[in-house]
Amino acid sequence: MTGYGCRGGSGQLFGLIAMEMARVDSSIATFFGVHSGLAMGSIYLGRFRGTKAKNGFPPMARWEKIGCFGLTEPLVGSGASRGLTTTAKRDGDTWVLNGQKKWIGNSPWCDISIIWARDLADDQVKAFIVENKTTPGFQGRKNSE
Repeated sequence: MTGYGCRGGSGQLFGLIAMEMARVDSSIATFFGVHSGLAMGSIYLGRFRGTKAKNGFPPMARWEKIGCFGLTEPLVGSGASRGLTTTAKRDGDTWVLNGQKKWIGNSPWCDISIIWARDLADDQVKAFIVENKTTPGFQGRKNSE
């Protein structure tokens, strides 16, 4: 990834960094992969435009804000093609998301969540950037299982 404060680098470099982290502790490598790959990668590759992407991405690149990736659900796992039950509905200029996710790495302490939900208007699966600490009704917590 380049731009928005990212230094750039190849997929091979990303893999080598993760491999070296995993030699010390696999949970650190998972943390790195979820933040840098799944969360930041979704924003970067999804071509999110607008204030949240521009304001959120540089602090994520500097590790000032941590990201997570919310796809997996309690009843359907990661079946995004047809099984996804979390919904999104436009309400004026905002979106209302309704549903729950499970087994989301970094979620108890992260600042930005990439949440996948099915748009009720067109039945398409879409990604949403959620600012955890300022979004009303959003709750990230440690799984009790």
